[in-house]
Amino acid sequence: MKSSAHKVFYDDQCSLCNKEISHYKNLEYLHDIDWIPISSSAELLQYYNLSTDMVLRRIHAIRNDGELVSGAAVFALIWSSLTRYHYIGKTVTYFRLVPFLDYFYQIFADWKFNRNSFCSKK
Repeated sequence: MKSSAHKVFYDDQCSLCNKEISHYKNLEYLHDIDWIPISSSAELLQYYNLSTDMVLRRIHAIRNDGELVSGAAVFALIWSSLTRYHYIGKTVTYFRLVPFLDYFYQIFADWKFNRNSFCSKK
């Protein structure tokens, strides 16, 4: 792990989540994100006072300044960190669209949590 990187906790047991995160991971200009699969990171979750249930229900990240963010704010952070998506992330942040996007993200996250068999076992 890079000490100055953002840490993004993602549901590695969800095929949809994996597909999206794999897309971001494969971008050649990815510099400052550590992708942390939650199924094998119990100690790290505990270190940051996060439960598996919390991060299964909603994506979470620890910014490189130590701030905890979740939901649409994580995607704004990811996009702002990627050369290809930089302007989308900055636009979402500048126009304060995160709360608006977060409303729809929460609907999706609840749906995903309720349909994912890995989540229901926790």
